[in-house]
Amino acid sequence: MRRKTLLSISLLITLAIGIPSLRSNPNGTPSDGRTGSPGDGGKTCSQGGCHAGTVSNVTNFITSNIPAEGYTPGASYTITVSVDGAGKKGLCVSPQKDDGTVIGTLTAGTGNQMVGKGYITHTTPKTTIPAVWTFTWVAPAKGTGSFNFFGCFANNTNQVRKTQLAVSEKVATGINENAAISKLSLYPNPVVSEELNIGFEVKRAGNFKVSLIDITGKEVASFVNGYLNAGSFDEKFQLPTLGRGIYFLQIETGLDVLNRKLLIQQN
Repeated sequence: MRRKTLLSISLLITLAIGIPSLRSNPNGTPSDGRTGSPGDGGKTCSQGGCHAGTVSNVTNFITSNIPAEGYTPGASYTITVSVDGAGKKGLCVSPQKDDGTVIGTLTAGTGNQMVGKGYITHTTPKTTIPAVWTFTWVAPAKGTGSFNFFGCFANNTNQVRKTQLAVSEKVATGINENAAISKLSLYPNPVVSEELNIGFEVKRAGNFKVSLIDITGKEVASFVNGYLNAGSFDEKFQLPTLGRGIYFLQIETGLDVLNRKLLIQQN
């Protein structure tokens, strides 16, 4: 009997050695981050011995009350993370530029904490379906521009998912008396076809760039890029086929960058 017991113990030890161990971080992500962001070298929860499994991409796990036209510098916003699925769930989220610079100021909420130089992670895993965390983000100074919230989420030890939420900066839409243009008009707005009329008064001749950008700040159409004389400007332009949503007509004059919101509802 003793010999059989020893053999059983020996077999269990052998099996334990032969099976790779899984180590989770029930009290939050390591301080160097696991969001898949540039700042942590693209690492996710499945790396560093924390979790296992193939990382899959998801959408809508990170939402916010940041307006579609972008954040106002210095304003405070609520960021919400919702993770579905069974089992114990955790998160790691960080707002970063493409070079890894952390953007804005984070303040942890209930059930989450700050770690490292700009990461929000759980304090203990959640088992609710979905698991929901909220925290506060204060927008950076004017001129910071667009960036992404990078997030990685784990269920137990073998399911890891990641996502990104693109965020842009809100820019001034008004035209002051010293601006290079006045009387800006766009029609139709909402746009339901592939034609857009753009009109404005050129108050000072110079080089102008008129383009259409999406909410991430990406240029999707260029209308004017060159010298304009003083006087009235009124032309019709063909739009490319675009996804429905909010866009911005952007006019760069050398002195100003002006934006006017445009709703695209092409059939």
